[in-house]
Amino acid sequence: MRGIRRSRSIRLRFGQAAALGLALALGGRPAGAQQVAYAASVITELDSATQAAVAREVARARERGLPVEPLVAKVREGRLKRAAGPRILTAVARLAARLDSARVGLGVESTADELVAGADAIAAGATVSSLRALRAAGPRSIAAPIGTLAQLVASGVPAQRAVEMIIALMKKNATPAQVLALGNLVEMDVASGLRPEESASFRLRGIESSILFGAGDQAQVLSAPGPGATPPSPTGGASKPKRQP
Repeated sequence: MRGIRRSRSIRLRFGQAAALGLALALGGRPAGAQQVAYAASVITELDSATQAAVAREVARARERGLPVEPLVAKVREGRLKRAAGPRILTAVARLAARLDSARVGLGVESTADELVAGADAIAAGATVSSLRALRAAGPRSIAAPIGTLAQLVASGVPAQRAVEMIIALMKKNATPAQVLALGNLVEMDVASGLRPEESASFRLRGIESSILFGAGDQAQVLSAPGPGATPPSPTGGASKPKRQP
């Protein structure tokens, strides 16, 4: 019985030490107390070996100046999906590597939002050079363009073509909402069976027109059917094809 209590005590101390390591990794952030409490609660849900390994991974990311909140969120996601400890650790390590790669492309001054979006884009199939091209296209925050890159690539648009389209919108001073609309619309079109590049080209022209003619055209662009879609009839519903004579 004493041996069992001692084993439990060791496991408890081990978990507390891992949680403390993660708490230290999160230290110095705004609202740090809340983040530390959340991180500690997440990490102590893992087995002791995974706790220690994840805490080390998060601490290394923190030392490299990477945002660690996405790593903690990845742990939580794994727990919700009931993934095994080793799989959660692998997912955290891979996300940290993608965040590192995103910073290579976007620069050390990139915001956390930009790095997270960049990591998502890399996961979708974008390259570091794609991120570098977006960064060179404008000095302002490019979290929205990077998010759109991730959507377009995930939808099947080649990364180089996706970058060209996004930069075209940036050069026309498109708002973040207009840039994001490109990715959202293409994603919907592809889900309905349209070809990615055909949809992307069509949607790009529509958004460029809305920029040219003013914000009043924005709603029309967002509600326009995709290329090749059957237009609605005046009475509602899809129009019937005309019978050939």
